[in-house]
Amino acid sequence: MTARMRDVAQRAGVSVKTVSNVINHYPHVTPATRAKVEAAIAALDYRPNLGARSLRKGSCGVIALAIPDLALEYFAGLAGAVGRAAKKRGVAVLIEQTDGDRVAEELALDGLRDRLVDGILLWPSASAGAAAVPSRPVVLLGEGRSDLAFDRVSIEYAHSLLAGPSDHEAFADKAGSGDHEAFAEKAGPGDHEAFADKAVGLLLDRVAAVGPAERRHLVIPAIRQGAASRSR
Repeated sequence: MTARMRDVAQRAGVSVKTVSNVINHYPHVTPATRAKVEAAIAALDYRPNLGARSLRKGSCGVIALAIPDLALEYFAGLAGAVGRAAKKRGVAVLIEQTDGDRVAEELALDGLRDRLVDGILLWPSASAGAAAVPSRPVVLLGEGRSDLAFDRVSIEYAHSLLAGPSDHEAFADKAGSGDHEAFAEKAGPGDHEAFADKAVGLLLDRVAAVGPAERRHLVIPAIRQGAASRSR
């Protein structure tokens, strides 16, 4: 028999509301109470009904991450960092691989409309067009040039480690057009956590916002020591 929230509450000796507060990561729950509820959830193998939660809250607690290639170490590391940043906020992550292809990216933006996701993090190719108009908030990642008019989060080493504007433009072309190894040579795992944290935070801010907001481009400082060693 499938466990219900009231079963968790009864086993933990708390109210159903308290169980809900723990599941939704409300900060005012005491550590002792949270531990009791989490132990009851584990013992009963309780799984929240995401469909019902979505209807009640207008959100489902899931975001999507669309990136070029999980086989590349950089993007695998970034996916892990996004997962950790999302978990801290009580959100799950659905990963979509685009292979850096413009059509695949637009299909991802279009197809994700029909899934239970609150917003999309997208690493766009250089050629991504303006045709896709998703119904959910989107935050672009990285330096790939794009005509998509969304918020963006990037890392400043793409600017600071290059000799001049022409180098930066060439690097952006490679980073966004499928030559993702070129991007990984300038990037590194030390930069993942802050990058992912800002990206997830900005996306969830957009999910929670009511009405239009001014577009933002957040540039995350690179970790200088690691970046310097990679540039030699």
